Amino acid sequence: MESGAVAWAARRQTIVAQSTAEAEYVAACEASMEGRGIANMLNEIFHCIQAHAVLTMGIDNAAAISLACKPTHSSKKRHIELRWHYVREKIKAGHILVKKVSGTENPADMFTKALPKRSLANVGGGVL
Repeated sequence: MESGAVAWAARRQTIVAQSTAEAEYVAACEASMEGRGIANMLNEIFHCIQAHAVLTMGIDNAAAISLACKPTHSSKKRHIELRWHYVREKIKAGHILVKKVSGTENPADMFTKALPKRSLANVGGGVL
């Protein structure tokens, strides 16, 4: 909220992704479901946000952004389960806005990989 991270987690995915793009796409879907759930809860309890407020999601993988924002049919993508296309539906409906995040500025990286001290200081501001 207010351009800060609302929720994040570092855990193994329950699927076997065929590519980094697919893994990022699945993570984007899970994040969009969590974000929409939090927005719905805040709307129900406090009436502090619009029912269909636009959530902004940062993704650092260009191929995952393409999967989410430019749905095309391809033999390379047909194995992706339908449930992971939830993020596409929310983007098409205008409920989620996807933006490219530089890999060097992605706050999620501090939970998933070892970063040098300088990089850790740069990405830490997005979480705290």
